[in-house]
Amino acid sequence: MKQRCLLALLLGILLPVSAHAETYRCVSLDYPPLIYKDSDHQVKGFAVELVSAVFKNLGHNLQVEIYPWARSLEMVRSGTRDCVFTIFHSHEREQFLDFSGESIIPQMVYFYTKKDTGVVFKGDFSSLEGMRIGTVRKISYGARFEEARPRLQIDEAYELEQSMKKLLIGRIDVFPSNYYSAAYLLKLPRNKEMAEKIVQIPVAIDVVPSYLGFSKVKKLDALRGGFDREFRNFVSSGQYRDLLVKYELESSPELVRFLQQKH
Repeated sequence: MKQRCLLALLLGILLPVSAHAETYRCVSLDYPPLIYKDSDHQVKGFAVELVSAVFKNLGHNLQVEIYPWARSLEMVRSGTRDCVFTIFHSHEREQFLDFSGESIIPQMVYFYTKKDTGVVFKGDFSSLEGMRIGTVRKISYGARFEEARPRLQIDEAYELEQSMKKLLIGRIDVFPSNYYSAAYLLKLPRNKEMAEKIVQIPVAIDVVPSYLGFSKVKKLDALRGGFDREFRNFVSSGQYRDLLVKYELESSPELVRFLQQKH
């Protein structure tokens, strides 16, 4: 009996971490090229590959599901899902999320408008007075925009492409978006007309760090600490930069500065 107990103890010590792997379920919105479904309905994207790789290095599996953003937030609030990404930090969200200590990617937020409209934005939100601004429901665009939001004339949509269509038919005058998603959508063949008519206003609204948020209900402090540690290893190994190249994101000066700060 003692020999069997000793053998079981030794096996528990010697077994690799993967033998104790957990499967965690994360949610997000459709957020190409960071998170999206391909033609085979598989969830892919820069952030999906990044977070999955870090979880794998921790000996865990990751499942990622895409829902409307409001529903994703409610699922982590209630604890029916473990985590959500990529997400901006806010005091409100801190009530139900434990944020990773490491930002996983900075997000550059710009206004977009139709060509030749004469809309100008140089950082002063008062210049947008009287204009209809198309936002996506429950999406944050950084502290500067959110502070100005009560003074703006907001027209909500459920997804970014819907705001783009509203812009073309004159229902809104401008819309804010992170650079990655707007650039991705405007490159799609089906959006050729949009790409010909929509322009980015060159002065950024904000550059905002985005994170992985863990459901407070699930009490995942140990996982959060492990994620931060393995994320730093992932960056220092060069694998983060390889993913940027794969998704054609490496040329952004903000991302170059982001990587420099991580070393």
